[in-house]
Amino acid sequence: MKVLRVGVAVAMLELGIFVAGYLAYWIIDRPGDLDFGSQYAAAYIGVHYGWGHLYDTSLIGPIEAANHLDGYAPFQHPPPDAWLAVPFLLLPLRWAALIWQALLLGALVASALIISPARRWNRVFALLSVAGFQPCLVALGYGTMSPVVLILLCGALIALESDAPLLAGVLLGMTALKPQLTLLVIPVILAAGYWKTAVIAVAVMAALALASAAVMGAAGTRDYVTFLLSPGAINHQMPLTIKSLVGVGPSIVAWTGIVLVAAAAVSFRFRLRPDTALVLGILSSLFVAEHLNVGDLVLWLLPIWLAFRPERPFWLKATAGATWIAGWFAIGLPAVCVAMEAVLAVGFVVAAARARPVPPRAPAASAIRLPASAPER
Repeated sequence: MKVLRVGVAVAMLELGIFVAGYLAYWIIDRPGDLDFGSQYAAAYIGVHYGWGHLYDTSLIGPIEAANHLDGYAPFQHPPPDAWLAVPFLLLPLRWAALIWQALLLGALVASALIISPARRWNRVFALLSVAGFQPCLVALGYGTMSPVVLILLCGALIALESDAPLLAGVLLGMTALKPQLTLLVIPVILAAGYWKTAVIAVAVMAALALASAAVMGAAGTRDYVTFLLSPGAINHQMPLTIKSLVGVGPSIVAWTGIVLVAAAAVSFRFRLRPDTALVLGILSSLFVAEHLNVGDLVLWLLPIWLAFRPERPFWLKATAGATWIAGWFAIGLPAVCVAMEAVLAVGFVVAAARARPVPPRAPAASAIRLPASAPER
């Protein structure tokens, strides 16, 4: 077993060296690439032209061109993402992007350390799983918000497991920074019984939405809604989701409903513990997401890490390892990623169902004791 661990560690380290080298080339050749570049441009528009013009494509294009971005990308994120980029306007895009990428790398490393057990080998493998994972390369290269969402989810899980449902709800609500990545998490954890966390998360999301509408005004809010409902946004083909198989438009809406009902029903039936409920919500959200790029698959890391908790069966750990490997096929064979996402989610459910304790036989009448009341979730 020790030889196997060393072999796996060496292979992941070699992949990590490749990722680091390619990322260095990417940063030099394409500084401030499209995702962070569009955030930077949106922040510039908000500060200099007013937040009501945040989704004005006639403004963002020239700003991106002036900063020598590789192509053009409309700002597709919620307004708070642009607010986060405002401090970076003090620097040229190249340096701002470099600092942002360093912060995202810090979020990935912190997520690994938060979730992994304190044992040395566990920490080593968690860090190598970040270093050698192709989606991490893409997330850092483009400067996406996905690592921020990942660390928020890790924090929410730790809070839930530490009996701090209110803090968990706040952190989960803040994942609205990229809402399609956690679309189904709240209903799944609500079905599992963690209603305090779910209610607080909804309240935080509602507060962010109201603040966004207040800052943008009626016209800006209307532009944002128009963009979200535009044919280009709704019908955009995303090969990393079930849309690649069922098509776009009404089909994906129907499948989203099917996956939501199924995930919530399973969560309710087995009263999933916090980590399993969160995993099921994350994988279900990614499975039906309207917009998803390779960098967003960094959220796979949380289910993969949780699959390697000591109490998990070996076959689930093997499935998680195969899912990690599938991340390297995201660009060439995205259907493999969609399939492994579903397989890993089913694996967690099966493991949870098998781990449920068998009810004891009814004791003799003289030995019957009233059960203690269950704690409120």
